[in-house]
Amino acid sequence: MAGAQAVPQESGRRRDEVKAATRRANRDPKVRGFGRAGLIANGSIHVLIGAIAIGVAWGSKGQADQSGALRAVAATPGGGILLWAATLALFGLAVLQWTEAAQVESDKRRLVLMRRMTNIAKALGYAAIGVVVGFYAFGGRSDASETWQDLSRTLLGTPGGVVGLVAVGVLVGTVGGTLVFRGVTRNFREELKPVDGGVSWFVDALGVVGHVAKGLALVITGALFLAAAAFTDPGPARGLDGALKWVGTLPFGDALLVPMASGFIAYGAYLFARARFLRKGPMVVTSINER
Repeated sequence: MAGAQAVPQESGRRRDEVKAATRRANRDPKVRGFGRAGLIANGSIHVLIGAIAIGVAWGSKGQADQSGALRAVAATPGGGILLWAATLALFGLAVLQWTEAAQVESDKRRLVLMRRMTNIAKALGYAAIGVVVGFYAFGGRSDASETWQDLSRTLLGTPGGVVGLVAVGVLVGTVGGTLVFRGVTRNFREELKPVDGGVSWFVDALGVVGHVAKGLALVITGALFLAAAAFTDPGPARGLDGALKWVGTLPFGDALLVPMASGFIAYGAYLFARARFLRKGPMVVTSINER
């Protein structure tokens, strides 16, 4: 009987030790430094995507997505070094975001679980971006639009593949909807330490505009994947670049594309602000809409 009681006690002790170690890592200046660098790298990518999309709206050629932005960096003098630095920084950001999961506190277990899962998902997302940037740092090149179309074509040619394509569309659209929700409710404030005065208003504006614009772009991207599944045609499934260029084909499309592209620049600027005002310490959550 005593042995049976000792097992959960030992498990709880180890869990507390892991939590304490993760919180120490979150406070470590090196981890936070790499995390800030990763935010700046990610912000720069979004600024480039926005700038390319504005150029497309004005008649220039370009690919308004990560691959287009990374090719632009690779083509500059010293671009390879910048890509290597960005790769390391993004993996550092993934580590920092992972440690954020241990910072969540609430008397509601469900909220703690939801927020921790969100932080872990973000960490995996940053790591995935780091892998893509690393691919370009190694000299690799790819066309994201063609990659998405090839994937869609493969799925559509596979029994049950339509379900997989629908799942991709729903997942991308859900991520987009979540970003819109975070922008409208200003939940992104939880990522920042308190900021006073006009700076607070400016950062809020960047966060709202940036999250909503990127979220809408991803919702459109997801909808185009669903259209590809509905019509068994991989043509619409071209990722973010395809979504932004689709907006440009609408009546008054250029007038719609420029604000959306500017929103990506705002999102990049928000990430710069987050790097500057990065929150430190426990995140106490009392409701799902906690700001």
